[in-house]
Amino acid sequence: MIMNTTENRNPVIEMVCFTDPYCTWCWGSEPILGKIEEVYERQVKISYKMGGLVEDITVFSDPANNIGGVDWYRQVADHWVEASNHHGMPVDEQVYYDIKDDFRSTYPASIAFKAAGLQGEEQGKRYLRGLRVAAAAERKAIHRLDVQLELASETGLELSRFRCDIESGAAERAFQEDLAECRAKGVRGFPSYLIRGENEHEALLRGYISFETLETWFEEFAGGKLIRNELTFGLTQVHDFIARTGKVAAKELSVVFDAKLPEVGRFLENLAEKGILHEQKVGNGYLYSTPKSGSACDPATGSC
Repeated sequence: MIMNTTENRNPVIEMVCFTDPYCTWCWGSEPILGKIEEVYERQVKISYKMGGLVEDITVFSDPANNIGGVDWYRQVADHWVEASNHHGMPVDEQVYYDIKDDFRSTYPASIAFKAAGLQGEEQGKRYLRGLRVAAAAERKAIHRLDVQLELASETGLELSRFRCDIESGAAERAFQEDLAECRAKGVRGFPSYLIRGENEHEALLRGYISFETLETWFEEFAGGKLIRNELTFGLTQVHDFIARTGKVAAKELSVVFDAKLPEVGRFLENLAEKGILHEQKVGNGYLYSTPKSGSACDPATGSC
C-alpha cells in the first residue's frame, strides 16, 4: 500500500521539465515522473515548460534520427516505433500518416497546454497528460483546435476561457516565455530537467533518464530531508493509481510499483476480464482505465 508519510511535507526539490507534447521520449518518461510523484508526493515539485520541438516541419532536420525532408512523416513514425521498443510505452505511429498533409508544427499543441495552465497548474498538468495520451497512443491530431477542445472538455476545463486564451494570444505569449527560458538555460533537446535544491543548488540533466538517476540527484540536493513512500503492488493500490491518473499503460505500473512487466500485464488483463478496469487497444499496446461512473465494480473485493 501507499504510506502517506509525505502528505503534509513541503517541497524540498523543484524539478522543471522542459518538454513537448509530441516528443516520444517525453511520453516514454511518464512512468518515471509518475513514480517520482508517488514516492515523494509534494516533496518534489514538478512543473513543465514547453520547449517547441518543431517550429516548421518543412525545414526541420534531425540528422541523428534521420528525420528531415519530404518523407518526414515516415521517418518520425519509424522513430516512434524504435523509441517505443526502448521505453516501453505504447505508440500508434500511424498518426503521422493521418496528419502529414496539415501538420506543420508542435507549437499549437504546446500553446494549448499553456492555455490549460492559465486555468491552474494542476489543470495544465492533467491537460498535458491528455495531450500525450491522445497523440502518442490514441492517434489523435493534437495540433488541431477541435481535438484540443475535445481534450479540454474531457479534462474539465472552462471551454470558453480555454478557446479565448488561445485565440487572444494569451497562451502564445506564455509559450514564448517558456521558449525564452529554454534558450536561457541552454536546453536543446527533450526531455531535459532542471533540478533545484536548497542552498541554490541546481543541475540541468538532459535526455531520457531513469528514476534511479533522478533519485540520486534528489538525495544529493535534499540533504537527507526527503521521506520516501513505500509502494506495494496490489489491487487497491493499482486501482487508486489508475483512478487518479486516467488512462495508464502496463509499463507505468511496472515502473511505479517495481513489478515485472509480464506480471503486470497478466494482472491488468485479469482485471479487465472481470470488468474492474477498461482495456483499450492502442497502437502496439493497451491502455487501462477505471470504468465510467455507474459501474458496480468493487476494487476491494474484485467483484462487479
